[in-house]
Amino acid sequence: MSEKMLPLDDFLQLSTDEQVEKLKRWKMDYTLKDIREAWNFKHSAQYYMLLKKLRIYERVVNKSDKFYPVQEQLLARANAGGDRAWGGQSAYSDRKLTDSFDYHLNTTLSGPELADKLERIAHFLKGEHKDVTIKLSIEAAEVEAEEQE
Repeated sequence: MSEKMLPLDDFLQLSTDEQVEKLKRWKMDYTLKDIREAWNFKHSAQYYMLLKKLRIYERVVNKSDKFYPVQEQLLARANAGGDRAWGGQSAYSDRKLTDSFDYHLNTTLSGPELADKLERIAHFLKGEHKDVTIKLSIEAAEVEAEEQE
């Protein structure tokens, strides 16, 4: 029988060791999406940043599960927008975790799609306390003229 997930506020009241133990048990029965929904997180980055703030990231996240912001782009292409499984292998599983990130977005998106991407970046950056360099260019895409008969 699966152990019921605690609400986020209750989880935060637990000791560090209890938090790690609970998350490890939940990972066996639930997906990341299940935990995100239970804690009302819109994006996976919020979950990972919480683990980093609580200083339990390294104890909870398996090497193959490490969150790299660049992965989000690659996984979105590979999974056509699906959520990443807990135990999935990735192109970055052999890469060492460093205190840096690199995120490139070079595409044409609708307004709501772009807003969602920028929101994800904003949630991730809320946990970064170092200076970040950004180059941002947003312009309206040219609309192809429809052929008139």
